Amino acid sequence: MDPTALVEAVVEEVVYPICVTFLRDPVSIDCDHSFCHSCLSRLWEVLGESKNWAYTCPLCRAPVQPMNLRPNWQLANMIEKVRLLRLHPGMWLKSDVCEHHEQQLKVFCKEDGLVMCEACSQSPEHEAHSIVPVQDVAWEYKWKLHEALEHLRKEQEEAWKLEVCERK
Repeated sequence: MDPTALVEAVVEEVVYPICVTFLRDPVSIDCDHSFCHSCLSRLWEVLGESKNWAYTCPLCRAPVQPMNLRPNWQLANMIEKVRLLRLHPGMWLKSDVCEHHEQQLKVFCKEDGLVMCEACSQSPEHEAHSIVPVQDVAWEYKWKLHEALEHLRKEQEEAWKLEVCERK
């Protein structure tokens, strides 16, 4: 397997799909799936408002006993080692060097949404485009992602509440 693909696969394994970050205080449940302790607790708290609610795994829907949460120390240690490698969920693991010019990728074309080297930015196809340093646009995109994530979290909470109401 390609080393880059392998690293991407490892990072993907230690990222929790609900909060889209590394698992925090990972716990395993009866079906052996692992979750952030706080995310699972919040989910079950919202769902637990329904008196008829049976606790289930968010992934496979297997019945779960909330008192059977087991800390997953091995996974926690692996996540810590991934953090020490300075790998981040969703980071681009591709080289930061242009394939054509072998220069550092330092600028961003706003029209095409591409990171490129200085030589590529001088090409005729980007002549009339807005080219800015990567650092300048990075914060803008981080903020947009943060806002989108907050919006999705609110929608997810609403969906959980609607599911509780439906079950009632």
